[in-house]
Amino acid sequence: MPTGSKFRVAAVVIVLVVAQALAAYEHPLDSHSIREAYFLGRRHDDKTAAFMGQYLKRPPLPKSGPHVAEIELRTPYEQVVLRAAQAPGSYSAQQAEKDYAGQSNLILVRIRINLTPSYPAYVTNSRSKGPPQERPPDFWRDFKIRALQGKIVTPNKSTGRPLYTSGLSGPYLAAGALEGAEVQLEFDTGQIASSPVRIEVLTPDGQTVEAEFDLRDLK
Repeated sequence: MPTGSKFRVAAVVIVLVVAQALAAYEHPLDSHSIREAYFLGRRHDDKTAAFMGQYLKRPPLPKSGPHVAEIELRTPYEQVVLRAAQAPGSYSAQQAEKDYAGQSNLILVRIRINLTPSYPAYVTNSRSKGPPQERPPDFWRDFKIRALQGKIVTPNKSTGRPLYTSGLSGPYLAAGALEGAEVQLEFDTGQIASSPVRIEVLTPDGQTVEAEFDLRDLK
């Protein structure tokens, strides 16, 4: 092969390698990647924990107001790892492939919001002299959550659920009381590029809590 042709082939190979490096966030997943993610989840060890830790941010407790305690980004690969880690012992690699096929094009953002002494489960209406009333279970709707990649990326679906205590959780939370909420946003993989994505949570009391995930470094 002439020297010039060898150089052109080498240049093409370098371009392909660079392109793959820039697109580290995998979608769609092939069978090999699904099985790799499955076995990583089934390890249940430090390697599994270290991998999962890349996709989860835990903002600090604020001086006052609600606590945005967790912001998690779930890529298709991470979702396979998570399902395998949480599934019972009978869960197989074949089932992992079937589960992936059911939601292969989704990226999920999960937000955990905790109530605090200054943003409690029971609130007093300043216009009423009656007893404190429990905060509405859908209080999470008062929070604005958005994903940004140069511009705001609108989720296809947004859902939330209240969280309740199973026992005594401190001086301001009785057993069975509202303790927080979990919110989930759903995006198609085509909406999210392999580049940094910032998740912002705007709280009702004017705070902005954010976390950034660089999808060039995640699978």
